[in-house]
Amino acid sequence: MLSMPPLLECVDALPLKRIYLIAGPAASGKTTFATTLARHMRATLLSMDHYYLDEDVVVKEYDEKYGVMPQWESPDAYDVYRMREDIDALLTTGSATIPSYSFVHSRREGYQDMCLDEDQPLIIEGLYAIRFSGILSEENDSMLKLYIHAETEERRARSHIRDVVKRGKPLADFEKRYHFVDLGEKRWVLRQMHDADFVIESTNEKRYGFFQRDSEVSHAEV
Repeated sequence: MLSMPPLLECVDALPLKRIYLIAGPAASGKTTFATTLARHMRATLLSMDHYYLDEDVVVKEYDEKYGVMPQWESPDAYDVYRMREDIDALLTTGSATIPSYSFVHSRREGYQDMCLDEDQPLIIEGLYAIRFSGILSEENDSMLKLYIHAETEERRARSHIRDVVKRGKPLADFEKRYHFVDLGEKRWVLRQMHDADFVIESTNEKRYGFFQRDSEVSHAEV
């Protein structure tokens, strides 16, 4: 069997589209893949992380282990209506003022300008980029859905680094946080794989497996 190819070989193998949706579970490598794809294609990258709701309005549910808790892994934790408006603005006018979200304070803190040239692709990256593709139904012919996958233990290790080091979350809260990450994946995130055009599996060695969902050949090494 051939070894998994490096990232740019996967990028070069993708069909050319106007919009790329990149979904996958927490710490699967979505941001790394999306950033590399955007740089390589000179595309504009929009992260769904900007559209998290403030902590005081995030939906809460009862959990047998931790009691009533905010459900950050839920699709309802996002301001989907604002995201739809901003994507519309980017595609039709070439500019939008998007939210700026603070993971340290768990709330929206200001806004930032974003531009999209007429000939630029738009990349939308986030947990539910594929699930929310319905808000772009009129763009179906110009859209490609990508799902990034990584093994559970690798993702757990990456999440630990991201939450504690990069997002400033307390180390003591990690186990509780990952408990809900795991529940959210089983309830909502993982099922997006079945709606993807391509599934790309990442490893810690920065190698990538390439799977085309609608092909008779389920696994292609590119």
